[in-house]
Amino acid sequence: MSCFLVLISVIDCPLIFVCAYFEQAEVQNRVTILEEVSSRATDVEARARQAEEVRDGLATSLGQVIEGHEWMRQHGIGHIVETILDAPENVTAVAYMNELARRAGFKAGYNKCLGDVNPFVTTKFTDERSGCHGVDTEAAYDSAVDAYNKLSLPALDRIERCLEAEDYMDRLRMLFEPVQEDGGTSGANAG
Repeated sequence: MSCFLVLISVIDCPLIFVCAYFEQAEVQNRVTILEEVSSRATDVEARARQAEEVRDGLATSLGQVIEGHEWMRQHGIGHIVETILDAPENVTAVAYMNELARRAGFKAGYNKCLGDVNPFVTTKFTDERSGCHGVDTEAAYDSAVDAYNKLSLPALDRIERCLEAEDYMDRLRMLFEPVQEDGGTSGANAG
Protein backbone atom coordinates (compact mmCIF):
# COMPACT_ATOMS: atom_id res chain seq x y z
CA MET A 1 0.00 0.00 0.00
CA SER A 2 1.45 3.35 -0.92
CA CYS A 3 1.81 6.39 1.32
CA PHE A 4 -1.02 8.12 -0.50
CA LEU A 5 -3.42 5.33 0.37
CA VAL A 6 -2.23 5.37 3.95
CA LEU A 7 -3.06 9.07 4.21
CA ILE A 8 -6.52 8.50 2.74
CA SER A 9 -7.01 5.68 5.21
CA VAL A 10 -6.02 7.95 8.05
CA ILE A 11 -8.51 10.55 7.03
CA ASP A 12 -11.41 8.15 6.36
CA CYS A 13 -10.74 5.46 9.00
CA PRO A 14 -10.51 5.43 12.70
CA LEU A 15 -7.11 5.67 14.38
CA ILE A 16 -7.05 1.98 15.42
CA PHE A 17 -7.11 0.79 11.81
CA VAL A 18 -4.16 3.03 10.97
CA CYS A 19 -2.15 1.71 13.96
CA ALA A 20 -2.97 -1.88 13.02
CA TYR A 21 -1.79 -1.22 9.47
CA PHE A 22 1.53 0.25 10.68
CA GLU A 23 2.01 -2.64 13.13
CA GLN A 24 1.40 -5.14 10.32
CA ALA A 25 3.89 -3.33 8.09
CA GLU A 26 6.47 -3.29 10.90
CA VAL A 27 5.91 -6.99 11.57
CA GLN A 28 6.31 -7.75 7.87
CA ASN A 29 9.52 -5.68 7.81
CA ARG A 30 10.88 -7.58 10.82
CA VAL A 31 9.92 -10.92 9.25
CA THR A 32 11.85 -9.94 6.14
CA ILE A 33 14.87 -8.97 8.27
CA LEU A 34 14.66 -12.28 10.19
CA GLU A 35 14.47 -14.26 6.95
CA GLU A 36 17.55 -12.44 5.66
CA VAL A 37 19.43 -13.03 8.93
CA SER A 38 18.41 -16.72 8.88
CA SER A 39 19.63 -17.05 5.31
CA ARG A 40 22.97 -15.48 6.21
CA ALA A 41 23.28 -17.69 9.29
CA THR A 42 22.64 -20.78 7.15
CA ASP A 43 25.34 -19.68 4.71
CA VAL A 44 27.80 -19.05 7.56
CA GLU A 45 27.01 -22.45 9.10
CA ALA A 46 27.59 -24.15 5.73
CA ARG A 47 30.94 -22.37 5.33
CA ALA A 48 31.87 -23.31 8.90
CA ARG A 49 31.08 -27.00 8.21
CA GLN A 50 33.10 -26.83 5.01
CA ALA A 51 36.04 -25.20 6.85
CA GLU A 52 35.86 -27.90 9.52
CA GLU A 53 35.93 -30.62 6.87
CA VAL A 54 38.93 -28.98 5.22
CA ARG A 55 40.64 -28.66 8.61
CA ASP A 56 40.02 -32.34 9.34
CA GLY A 57 41.39 -33.28 5.91
CA LEU A 58 44.48 -31.17 6.49
CA ALA A 59 44.99 -32.71 9.92
CA THR A 60 44.79 -36.19 8.37
CA SER A 61 47.23 -35.19 5.62
CA LEU A 62 49.61 -33.72 8.16
CA GLY A 63 49.46 -36.93 10.18
CA GLN A 64 50.31 -38.96 7.07
CA VAL A 65 53.21 -36.63 6.22
CA ILE A 66 54.58 -36.85 9.77
CA GLU A 67 54.25 -40.64 9.74
CA GLY A 68 55.98 -40.83 6.35
CA HIS A 69 58.75 -38.51 7.53
CA GLU A 70 59.37 -40.67 10.58
CA TRP A 71 59.43 -43.85 8.48
CA MET A 72 61.92 -42.26 6.08
CA ARG A 73 64.16 -41.18 8.96
CA GLN A 74 63.99 -44.51 10.77
CA HIS A 75 63.92 -46.97 7.87
CA GLY A 76 63.68 -45.50 4.38
CA ILE A 77 66.98 -43.68 4.12
CA GLY A 78 68.86 -46.68 5.47
CA HIS A 79 67.11 -48.97 2.99
CA ILE A 80 67.91 -46.65 0.10
CA VAL A 81 71.58 -46.34 1.04
CA GLU A 82 71.88 -50.09 1.63
CA THR A 83 70.22 -50.84 -1.71
CA ILE A 84 72.61 -48.55 -3.57
CA LEU A 85 75.74 -49.74 -1.78
CA ASP A 86 74.84 -53.44 -2.06
CA ALA A 87 73.81 -53.32 -5.73
CA PRO A 88 75.97 -55.85 -7.60
CA GLU A 89 76.82 -53.29 -10.28
CA ASN A 90 78.01 -50.85 -7.62
CA VAL A 91 80.02 -53.47 -5.72
CA THR A 92 81.80 -54.57 -8.90
CA ALA A 93 82.55 -50.99 -10.03
CA VAL A 94 83.86 -49.96 -6.60
CA ALA A 95 86.08 -53.04 -6.37
CA TYR A 96 87.49 -52.29 -9.82
CA MET A 97 88.12 -48.63 -8.92
CA ASN A 98 89.84 -49.69 -5.70
CA GLU A 99 92.13 -52.02 -7.62
CA LEU A 100 93.03 -49.29 -10.12
CA ALA A 101 93.53 -46.76 -7.31
CA ARG A 102 95.82 -49.24 -5.56
CA ARG A 103 97.85 -49.68 -8.75
CA ALA A 104 98.06 -45.92 -9.34
CA GLY A 105 99.06 -45.40 -5.72
CA PHE A 106 101.65 -48.14 -5.91
CA LYS A 107 103.16 -46.64 -9.06
CA ALA A 108 103.17 -43.13 -7.58
CA GLY A 109 104.72 -44.43 -4.34
CA TYR A 110 107.34 -46.43 -6.23
CA ASN A 111 108.29 -43.41 -8.34
CA LYS A 112 108.39 -41.19 -5.24
CA CYS A 113 110.69 -43.67 -3.54
CA LEU A 114 112.95 -43.76 -6.62
CA GLY A 115 113.04 -39.98 -6.64
CA ASP A 116 114.00 -39.91 -2.96
CA VAL A 117 116.68 -42.64 -3.20
CA ASN A 118 118.39 -41.75 -6.50
CA PRO A 119 120.11 -38.56 -5.28
CA PHE A 120 121.96 -40.54 -2.61
CA VAL A 121 123.23 -43.49 -4.64
CA THR A 122 125.65 -43.66 -7.50
CA THR A 123 123.57 -46.17 -9.47
CA LYS A 124 120.36 -44.73 -10.79
CA PHE A 125 117.28 -46.87 -10.18
CA THR A 126 114.40 -46.88 -12.68
CA ASP A 127 110.88 -48.23 -12.69
CA GLU A 128 111.76 -50.92 -15.23
CA ARG A 129 111.39 -53.64 -12.61
CA SER A 130 108.05 -52.26 -11.42
CA GLY A 131 104.88 -54.06 -12.40
CA CYS A 132 103.52 -50.69 -13.56
CA HIS A 133 106.40 -49.84 -15.88
CA GLY A 134 105.00 -48.18 -19.00
CA VAL A 135 101.41 -48.40 -17.78
CA ASP A 136 99.38 -45.19 -17.45
CA THR A 137 97.68 -46.14 -14.20
CA GLU A 138 96.28 -42.64 -13.62
CA ALA A 139 94.44 -42.65 -16.95
CA ALA A 140 93.01 -46.11 -16.24
CA TYR A 141 91.84 -44.93 -12.81
CA ASP A 142 90.33 -41.72 -14.26
CA SER A 143 88.52 -43.79 -16.88
CA ALA A 144 87.12 -46.09 -14.17
CA VAL A 145 85.93 -43.10 -12.11
CA ASP A 146 84.25 -41.63 -15.18
CA ALA A 147 82.55 -44.97 -15.91
CA TYR A 148 81.42 -45.18 -12.27
CA ASN A 149 79.91 -41.71 -12.42
CA LYS A 150 77.90 -42.81 -15.47
CA LEU A 151 76.91 -46.12 -13.89
CA SER A 152 73.20 -46.92 -14.00
CA LEU A 153 71.83 -49.00 -11.16
CA PRO A 154 68.52 -50.81 -11.71
CA ALA A 155 67.82 -50.56 -7.96
CA LEU A 156 68.25 -46.79 -8.12
CA ASP A 157 65.93 -46.65 -11.13
CA ARG A 158 63.24 -48.47 -9.10
CA ILE A 159 63.69 -45.99 -6.24
CA GLU A 160 63.43 -43.03 -8.62
CA ARG A 161 60.21 -44.45 -10.11
CA CYS A 162 58.78 -44.68 -6.60
CA LEU A 163 59.78 -41.10 -5.80
CA GLU A 164 58.16 -39.77 -9.00
CA ALA A 165 54.74 -41.18 -8.03
CA GLU A 166 52.21 -39.22 -6.01
CA ASP A 167 51.98 -42.02 -3.43
CA TYR A 168 55.78 -42.32 -3.22
CA MET A 169 55.83 -43.17 0.49
CA ASP A 170 53.56 -46.20 0.03
CA ARG A 171 55.58 -47.35 -2.96
CA LEU A 172 58.86 -47.03 -1.06
CA ARG A 173 57.39 -49.02 1.81
CA MET A 174 56.28 -51.75 -0.58
CA LEU A 175 59.74 -51.75 -2.16
CA PHE A 176 61.65 -52.01 1.12
CA GLU A 177 59.36 -53.61 3.68
CA PRO A 178 60.07 -57.30 4.01
CA VAL A 179 57.20 -59.57 3.03
CA GLN A 180 55.61 -60.83 6.23
CA GLU A 181 54.72 -64.45 5.95
CA ASP A 182 51.83 -65.94 7.89
CA GLY A 183 52.42 -68.89 10.17
CA GLY A 184 50.75 -71.00 7.48
CA THR A 185 49.84 -74.66 7.72
CA SER A 186 52.89 -76.20 6.12
CA GLY A 187 56.18 -77.41 7.45
CA ALA A 188 56.88 -77.43 11.19
CA ASN A 189 53.85 -75.26 11.88
CA ALA A 190 51.44 -77.79 10.41
CA GLY A 191 49.17 -79.13 13.09
